[in-house]
Amino acid sequence: MTFQSPEQPVLVGHLAPDLDCLAALWMLRRWGGYAGAPVAFLPAGSRHASPLAVHVDTGGAEFDHHQLDAGLSSAELVRRAVRPDDWPLEQLVEAVTDDDQARAGEGAALRARDLVHGLNAQYPDQPDEVLRLMEANFAAWYAAAARREEQRRAFADRIEFETPWGLGVAVESAAGVASRDAYSMGAVLFAYRDGHGWMGIAAQARSAVDLSAVYAELRRIDGGADWYLHPNRRLLLCGSPKAPPRTPSALSLHDLIDVLCDAVPD
Repeated sequence: MTFQSPEQPVLVGHLAPDLDCLAALWMLRRWGGYAGAPVAFLPAGSRHASPLAVHVDTGGAEFDHHQLDAGLSSAELVRRAVRPDDWPLEQLVEAVTDDDQARAGEGAALRARDLVHGLNAQYPDQPDEVLRLMEANFAAWYAAAARREEQRRAFADRIEFETPWGLGVAVESAAGVASRDAYSMGAVLFAYRDGHGWMGIAAQARSAVDLSAVYAELRRIDGGADWYLHPNRRLLLCGSPKAPPRTPSALSLHDLIDVLCDAVPD
């Protein structure tokens, strides 16, 4: 995209933009006040002629980390400038920085980097198209990180209880399910009620839990609700994004805990 007016700010990245460059541009466009600014892509190290140009990951300017020896990234410099207190964004940018500094292993940053490589290969002469497509991916990544933070906060108010199979953990949260937190602390069962009023029970995949008796009891006391027992008998649901219930459960989370505590394993 070319620069149109000497009075108009322009964002500047480098050709074949990488994950760091794209993340920095996305943040400036979303939170930095440059939503409508044109973006120019120049050979790495080049500077734009406009005095209003804002360079990221190139040009030796404010948001180019290459002149610094601090293990930073351009995305991190932008984050500190436009969104310093946003924890989910901090997690996203930390992954981007690890990737840029060759510290990344398996995870979201590695998958995003592969996506960027693929997009640059598909659109070798259209870096603006690579940016457009990656902005949607960054927005989704950020939304997932924000949801994860909500789940982390809700998990702090968890209820722990004993079941015939071992430790159970229950959480009521508008942000949905976070069973991995329960399993990481040794729980065998995770029960939840989300912001839709949907409920579920999930057992560790390698456990010997069989929820058939729990399902039978729920059908008895909450028979009008659309409880579903998975064929593996370790997952019991009343509502999910894949299958919203025709009739939600009338039980509270504490009611569900009582059923689990009193269960008689098959």
